[in-house]
Amino acid sequence: MFVGIRETTSAKGRFGLIAGTVALITLLVVVLTGLTAGLGKQNTSALEALDPQSVVFQDPEDPSFTTSRVEARDGLTPLGTSQMLLTKADGNDAAVSILSLPEGTELPGGQTLGAEAVAAPGLGVNAGDEVTIGGTPITVGAIGEDLAFSHSPVLWVPTDFWKEVMHTDADGTVLLSDHEVDGGVPLKESFSGLPAYSSEQGSLKLIQGFLYAIAALVIVAFLTVWTMQRTRDLAILKAIGASNGYLLKDALGQSAVLLGIGALVGGLAAFGLGMWMQGSAPFSLTTATAVVPPVAIWALGMVGAMIATRSIVKVNPQQALGGAA
Repeated sequence: MFVGIRETTSAKGRFGLIAGTVALITLLVVVLTGLTAGLGKQNTSALEALDPQSVVFQDPEDPSFTTSRVEARDGLTPLGTSQMLLTKADGNDAAVSILSLPEGTELPGGQTLGAEAVAAPGLGVNAGDEVTIGGTPITVGAIGEDLAFSHSPVLWVPTDFWKEVMHTDADGTVLLSDHEVDGGVPLKESFSGLPAYSSEQGSLKLIQGFLYAIAALVIVAFLTVWTMQRTRDLAILKAIGASNGYLLKDALGQSAVLLGIGALVGGLAAFGLGMWMQGSAPFSLTTATAVVPPVAIWALGMVGAMIATRSIVKVNPQQALGGAA
């Protein structure tokens, strides 16, 4: 990489610009990936915490957590869902997702659901508070895990309470099973029954795809122009005995370092921004959101570098040197 290092140190501004561009794109991709995962968790974390293997809707062909109504069946657990307005003891209102299960069911976090409700911390209520939902009061018996459903904090209630506030004879919205059942769908597939979940996630992932494509195009364009500008230098190196393999390895090594610096700086900046955002925005900071995107940007960049630098093997030292004379 002797030639690559010399070129990088002699053109710091040019290489700093492309490294900065890669860093900025990496920052955007990591932040968007974290927001996508965070918004997904706000929709599905309560369902994921229950972790059923199968979810049974009223109509398997048209799954919907809004319109589905089911009757209890042996071996299956009815789960009721609804988004409502909760009135706290101090008179303030809050949006809440009501999730109902039969009394005696173990909740995520280890509590056992009784006649009293179990509230997520995000609702801002305390154990012992009496809250009102749909005109029906219920006492909060405990504070559970910080889970959400359809972008609202969860209040776990017994099935009978859900039936009362929903004015229905159905036992739940869906049936949950720890094993595969006829008419059931896997948990991940059931998320399509959440209002706007698929369109929200699809839109954000489409933007991520565009950012990855932009990153690859920017890198290919820069390295292609840079390779064309180096034609005379490459011709001289070939004339004094440098092989195509040596020049390609030098160019790809230079690209790997440049892309690595950009992806690392962008990834670290995004990690710091994500740590700051977690308290105020639905941002998920995990290996999948903070590490995978920078690695993917680097890998895409290297593919682009291979495409951009392949013209090195076509450089004719005699023609290039003759043209420069």
